[in-house]
Amino acid sequence: METKNGKNGKLTAFVELVGYFLFVMWCAYVMYAIDTGGFWLGALLYFVQFVVTVFLVMKVDKQPVLAIGLKKPLFWDIPKGLLLGCGMFTVQQLPLVLMGADYSGYAMEPDFGAMLGISLYCFLCVGVVEELMFRGFILHKTQQIWKSRAVCVGVNIVLFYAVHLFPLRFVFGEFYSIAVNVVILCVYFYRSKRKSLVPLMVAHGFYDVLTSVVLPVVVFYAGGGDGL
Repeated sequence: METKNGKNGKLTAFVELVGYFLFVMWCAYVMYAIDTGGFWLGALLYFVQFVVTVFLVMKVDKQPVLAIGLKKPLFWDIPKGLLLGCGMFTVQQLPLVLMGADYSGYAMEPDFGAMLGISLYCFLCVGVVEELMFRGFILHKTQQIWKSRAVCVGVNIVLFYAVHLFPLRFVFGEFYSIAVNVVILCVYFYRSKRKSLVPLMVAHGFYDVLTSVVLPVVVFYAGGGDGL
């Protein structure tokens, strides 16, 4: 009989990985195809993905969720995550600034209610669930299949980019941003002692707030308060 880490174990992990990714892709497609113009459908689908992920870990793999990095939050996870999110934002935006990118299309008139809603969505839905799925379940499944961390990170980049492809498109700038962010998150996770997803969840959510709320509002005011 093959061991858990033998051929049968790798095949099982591969089947689980493919099936899980197809499920995630289906959720991404539904979110795009049935666009309600609000956050409720997205929040529902993220909740479903959270539940399915936890179920697979605890009931199918028969492991505690801390096996994939979902650990009890510590106070220092928050400042670490915020700093990591700032680093991701800087690495993404600095090349664009140096190239003289036009930010006028990002302008958004401030609306406190909308800004709060987007921020909560970024942290509680996108940050928490996507990190649980990609740097949690998917990264650990790929580690059961391939020994090389570089290969695991590469697979993580490709799969993470794939779920952001709706509507189908390929823009190098978007691929660059996603690839760099995934590398930063994975490297941090690998080098951390606790192997906790919490700082990554904070970083991901804060990065999305910076790009979806802070940057558009700054661009709006930079253009004189009526866009550029």
